[in-house]
Amino acid sequence: MSMLDTFLHERRGRVFAWGSHDCCTFAADWVLAATGRDPMADLRGLDSPLQAMRRLRDLGGFVEAGVKAMGPALPGLMAQRGDVVLVRSGRRFGRASGYAFAICTGGHLAAAGTDRLLFLAITDAEAAWRV
Repeated sequence: MSMLDTFLHERRGRVFAWGSHDCCTFAADWVLAATGRDPMADLRGLDSPLQAMRRLRDLGGFVEAGVKAMGPALPGLMAQRGDVVLVRSGRRFGRASGYAFAICTGGHLAAAGTDRLLFLAITDAEAAWRV
């Protein structure tokens, strides 16, 4: 089993929890496991939707937060296995933030859902960052 497969397997049944298993910490935990670098090193500890949304607003939104943490974004359809991606969330994730971070599995996008990982179509990716 690859490192990514192991990571996803370990998190497949985790319940969504602000600050420990939300879209940002899920993606950042993957980057940390894969590279040893934590893109959320100075952002950990936000444990409510209000704190998280305020911090994202202060960073300029999801895309800018991703750029500040991981560098320039690529178009979403250029996502490769293991990349962090930005998807439009709607209400699929139990909240109305508009966007969520996910991880490209190669054929799908894995995201922290309300009661388990969700797997979305690769075409849902709007931006991507190489890991």
